Amino acid sequence: MLGAQAQESEVEATDYLVTPGDQGQGSNISRIVSPQADTEENLSTDHYRQEIDRVEAEQGAYGSQLSEHLVGLGLNYQTQGEHDEAIEAFKRAMHVSRVNEGLYSLSQVPILERLIESHVARGQWSEANDRHHYLYWLHRRNFGTEDPRMLPVIDKLSAWHLNAYALDMGAGLFNHLISAHKLFNLAVDIIDTNYGENDLRLIDALRGITVSNYYLATYKGDNQPSFQLRTGGEPTSAEQKARLDQYITNSYNSGKRAISRMVNVYANNPESPPWAEAKARVELGDWYLLFNKWQSALAIYQESHNALIENRIEQGQIDLLFGQPVALPDLPLVDSSVVEEDEENQPYVLVSFDVTPYGRARNVSIIESKPEDNVRIRSRVRKALKVAKFRPRFENGAPALTRGVTHRYLFADD
Repeated sequence: MLGAQAQESEVEATDYLVTPGDQGQGSNISRIVSPQADTEENLSTDHYRQEIDRVEAEQGAYGSQLSEHLVGLGLNYQTQGEHDEAIEAFKRAMHVSRVNEGLYSLSQVPILERLIESHVARGQWSEANDRHHYLYWLHRRNFGTEDPRMLPVIDKLSAWHLNAYALDMGAGLFNHLISAHKLFNLAVDIIDTNYGENDLRLIDALRGITVSNYYLATYKGDNQPSFQLRTGGEPTSAEQKARLDQYITNSYNSGKRAISRMVNVYANNPESPPWAEAKARVELGDWYLLFNKWQSALAIYQESHNALIENRIEQGQIDLLFGQPVALPDLPLVDSSVVEEDEENQPYVLVSFDVTPYGRARNVSIIESKPEDNVRIRSRVRKALKVAKFRPRFENGAPALTRGVTHRYLFADD
């Protein structure tokens, strides 16, 4: 029995940040915008303007060297945080590139990626969405839908859609979610066809299918009065509603199949790290726990922990999985840093609680909150923790009680 094996500890878990929804869902996260690349020279805005004037005087409005200088000007504006000016420079650079190299030239790709960065920085979600789709269309026009060279842009577009849904970026949320789901499945098909059914490149796409299925399973739009899919404010059609219902109905089994396949990929690929199969099994346990299959989850956790010990996996790797309670869902593909917040001035609640061997929060205590008199956010945290689920910490080979876990819940909308 679990109760007989459970250990108790006074060890305080590490404090970390999560942003809860009303159901206690946090998100841990990964980035969706391209990292800033260093320019070869730190040239001034005036330099680029002078070069643009020179090329226009010598070669005309579509001189072949114009695009390069316009991109340099846009990057300079980006560095200074002047994104409206950067957008105009990048748009003109794209136009010049198309005139000189053709409508389908891939030379547009780095310009598009920088343009997307500035749209995101300005909170222009619709424009960023359009640019992502143009980026996908451009690659598909050059390579075809199922070419493996499509995989990087599929990865970018699926990540964009998933984050747009998770972070509530404007209209069309249902379509964002379904688009991400389809793209992850397309990536799996391409990798299967070109690299085989046990290729490690499958893992990220399969994990994406899992995350999109979690969001489908927890989609709340159909529970709202006068249910609408947000596609421009128009009410959903019966066909759309039926399609959504089918996705939701299939979400649990679809996510479980994706994780099970991750386990099989790791088990059958000799290049897999020695701990990878057990880690994937832990993710399957997380999936069970999220859907209230407590006994199945705890059995998988126990099996995975035993396998890690038996295979003499180093303790540091085991501790990453079982060294402290892990708030679920653990969503590594979602990047909340896309929407920049002034963290210093954000409302928050710092809370302490215990996590039982069954992964439930108990003995909740509010340590502090800002503002102190905001009863509503305190109530939201208590409500979230009442239904929250945690992968339990293990001690002496068994799930253990962990005391004094601390979370700081941030509220961007209060």
